[in-house]
Amino acid sequence: MELRAKDRQTVQEFEATVASFEEVVEFRRMYGRPDYFIRVAVADAAAFEAFLMDKLKGLPVDLRLESHLTMKEIKPRP
Repeated sequence: MELRAKDRQTVQEFEATVASFEEVVEFRRMYGRPDYFIRVAVADAAAFEAFLMDKLKGLPVDLRLESHLTMKEIKPRP
């Protein structure tokens, strides 16, 4: 995800808000693009869409989102 606002206050508020979402299980600020990596745990594609529309797209910031859904877990992380 890319955050177009770069002022410190907006970034801090954005990070605190996203980190507070119960669906978020991993949240990282990245070097380069994208600005952020976010991993969420939801029940299904409909729940993922609801998370995007109700929470992320509802934030008062300009975001560019790119999402990927797991088709099949081949080897789980330890």
